[in-house]
Amino acid sequence: MSRRNDVDLLGRTQLFAGLGTEVIEAIAAAATPLQIRASQALFRQGGEPANLHLLAQGRLKVAHTAGNGTALTIRFMEPGEVPGCVAAFRRISYPATATAVVDSRVLSWPIARWAELMEQHPSVTANALEMVGGRTEEMLLRLREFTTEPVERRIARALLRLLSQAGPPVGDTVELGFPLSRQDIAEMAGTTLHTVSRTLSEWERRGLVSSGRQRVVILNPKGLEKIGAGRDASQSSENLR
Repeated sequence: MSRRNDVDLLGRTQLFAGLGTEVIEAIAAAATPLQIRASQALFRQGGEPANLHLLAQGRLKVAHTAGNGTALTIRFMEPGEVPGCVAAFRRISYPATATAVVDSRVLSWPIARWAELMEQHPSVTANALEMVGGRTEEMLLRLREFTTEPVERRIARALLRLLSQAGPPVGDTVELGFPLSRQDIAEMAGTTLHTVSRTLSEWERRGLVSSGRQRVVILNPKGLEKIGAGRDASQSSENLR
């Protein structure tokens, strides 16, 4: 990716909204590009942030491991997102590990440079606070789902969250255009691999999805939305907990 492309990307991100072209060009010029291979970690849970990162190409998976070893996939990130932003902005340890799903490219800036930038451009500070607030709101919503929603509804919502990152639909069909395993879905929905496998098999029988090795295709997004909203009466949540 050229520097011009980096400037265009940064200009479309939430973090740099409101900045002029010359400022964004200077920010892009100060970035260090990093190539992250598939399955390689950009940073690990518990590490101390020395840089702020922005995903320029590829896909990252952000996952937290609890003290008992249970893994929770927090989100899959697409270009323009800022992995580890809460830790970098608040100067705290990373609460999760960010791993490349496919070969990816990241732009990186030293934390000290960001302190200067936020002083020089108050809009960056406002944008950063909005991002942190959005992440907090998202995690509170996920926590509520884990504690109050039946499991098939959580699985449906996990897949629906990924639809915005998918490629263009082919008719009514949408393929999630990056590797996604059933274990990933289980970690996103807070359930077991067995439950996800059983649920997806039932949904395949009903023509809602098609899945294979690290591949998921949404055949009927509206049907999945009904399950996610609790308006589908053809499945019993009691049988899929």
